[in-house]
Amino acid sequence: MKRARFVLAAALLPLALLFGWRVLSVRSATAPVALTRGPYLQSVTQQTVVVVWETDSAGNSRVDYGPTASHGFSVTNSAAVTHHAITLTGLSPYTTVHYAIYTGGVPLEGDSAFRTAAAPTQTTFSFVAFGDTRTNDAAHQQVVDRIRLTAPDLVVHTGDMVADGSDAGQWTTFFSIEHDLLRQTPFFGSLGNHEFNHANYFNAFHLPDNERWYSFDYGTVHLIALEVDGYATYTAGSEQYNWLQSDLAGTGQQWKVVFFHTPPYSSSAGHGNDLTVRQALGPLFAQYGVDLVFNGHDHDYERSVVSGVTYIVTGGGGAPLNTQNQTLHPNPYSVTFASLYHFVLVNADEHCLSVAGVRTDGTRFDEFILCDPASFPLHVYLPAVFRK
Repeated sequence: MKRARFVLAAALLPLALLFGWRVLSVRSATAPVALTRGPYLQSVTQQTVVVVWETDSAGNSRVDYGPTASHGFSVTNSAAVTHHAITLTGLSPYTTVHYAIYTGGVPLEGDSAFRTAAAPTQTTFSFVAFGDTRTNDAAHQQVVDRIRLTAPDLVVHTGDMVADGSDAGQWTTFFSIEHDLLRQTPFFGSLGNHEFNHANYFNAFHLPDNERWYSFDYGTVHLIALEVDGYATYTAGSEQYNWLQSDLAGTGQQWKVVFFHTPPYSSSAGHGNDLTVRQALGPLFAQYGVDLVFNGHDHDYERSVVSGVTYIVTGGGGAPLNTQNQTLHPNPYSVTFASLYHFVLVNADEHCLSVAGVRTDGTRFDEFILCDPASFPLHVYLPAVFRK
């Protein structure tokens, strides 16, 4: 069952801290509370964010936060828990927020900072897409370290975060590798088949809606996460399909970006094209003007363009790399294929999305710019010019 999420009014903070300090005074003499996971940032909006962390023993939860490292505001949950999830509210769009976490009154880590979600009027921002971070921890670390150096505003994951979602130890490793990134960059994930639909995934993350499929706006972009992992139905008439169609029809955002695990277009020797996904979702993406679709599952990079939609497989986050096999898995729509560890960086400005595949050494191997037909006669690919 999902853990309750608490936001305690500031007026109750002195009472909560009073009881928290009493518990600490008994425990700290023998076994001080220790941080075991996090902090990491979930479900960021223009005004809110969920700060999540875990400790080795139960205690109350507190987040101090504010526009500087001096903070100035606090939110607390007085319940003694080991999984801590505190929602900060009343924030301002695309603004830097500093924060620090406490359990039982013990400061667990120094000051961290993140940026709230951009409003639709904020046309300049960036995000990263990557996936399949399982298996090779060293490669995963290299990818994450390079992502952190690019300083995106948020990251989205196309699934298969770990090799076995039922193994708690693998989740510990995942969050350890991602620690420095996720303490400062909001993270939105999607389910892969290696998560195995396990409770460990749902216990760890605090994502919008039903957490399996959901959408959110960031600046001028509407992002949609789907569950296409072998455990959910997504074909015509299903709950997810109907939700997706309604969601796409209802958004007026300049850009539409979808991310999920199994690729409809892939010439990888790994899994290759999933024709069921293609037939079920491809027509919807084309009909409603989706601009970018990010997938994983195959451990490589591939860009395909179909009916005005750009599909990118970004499964180079740490899993064993795949080579291309057009004979086994023909993909006539393929523009670029690369077998390497990488992530995809998207920079938005007023008129265009500038997209780049980035290696772990920071060099770029595939670049294009997709421009809004409101500014240009049609979607066109231009020589890449990047702000970063």
